[in-house]
Amino acid sequence: MKKVVSASRRTELLAHYPDYLVRRLRKLGPAQIHTVVLWTKDPANLLRHEELRGVLREVGQVFLHWTVTGLAGSFLEPNVPPVSHQFALLDDIVSYLGDPRRLHWRYDPLISARRGDCAAGNVDLDLFSSLAERFAGAGVSVVHTSFATAYRKVVRRMAQAGVEMEDFAPDFRRSFLARMAACARGLGMELLTCCEPGYPRQRCIDGELLTTLHPSGEPCRTDRARGQRDLCGCTVSLDVGHYLPCPNQCLYCYARPAAASPRDGVRAAGESRGPE
Repeated sequence: MKKVVSASRRTELLAHYPDYLVRRLRKLGPAQIHTVVLWTKDPANLLRHEELRGVLREVGQVFLHWTVTGLAGSFLEPNVPPVSHQFALLDDIVSYLGDPRRLHWRYDPLISARRGDCAAGNVDLDLFSSLAERFAGAGVSVVHTSFATAYRKVVRRMAQAGVEMEDFAPDFRRSFLARMAACARGLGMELLTCCEPGYPRQRCIDGELLTTLHPSGEPCRTDRARGQRDLCGCTVSLDVGHYLPCPNQCLYCYARPAAASPRDGVRAAGESRGPE
């Protein structure tokens, strides 16, 4: 079967390393790719990067996980484009994908934190509802979410930045997720959790869905991927990213990004960092 390619759970390739992504896709052979699953906080290069658009025209389909948390510009997401920038792209992105079912919104992670007298967070039903209305209006019918995981490296990074992350009790988490689900249902959307303790395994990469959405109905693998977190139900894919520096500098990021100038990013993307 043709490959499902993930680009990438490890680094923001679409926004910051599009040339690297082009090289990886060409090396794999676009005609051998069933679906490219893109993960991003800024999909503008789907509209603007001509070489990337060219190689993506040669693959079976493009599926987009688009993260909009409402935290852009805060100390948690200092370099993520503002919501106004993101939503200015929404209709054109849906048109590019050809079907709104090929776009899943990620309101992920759910987090609340403080740095001195300054607070930032998105555990806020009104904020979720306002963003959900915009995505639902564009035909997007699925949203993924989870509470931020306090991995030791994340806690250490936040402590170094003078930030303290709030720890929510299990009962509150269940109650808030239930209210989010009800809000989403009212807008015609389905809420899926991502590796959330106490909830069933869900699929962010779902081979059955990708087969259904494929323009010619071509099948891909639907067996569960190995090497993911225990609660991850994602099906098999090939991740083409490496842990490259990410200019977004999201403080909670599990991939532990580092600051990088555009010049450094281009140089890093050209280096050999693991098997191609």
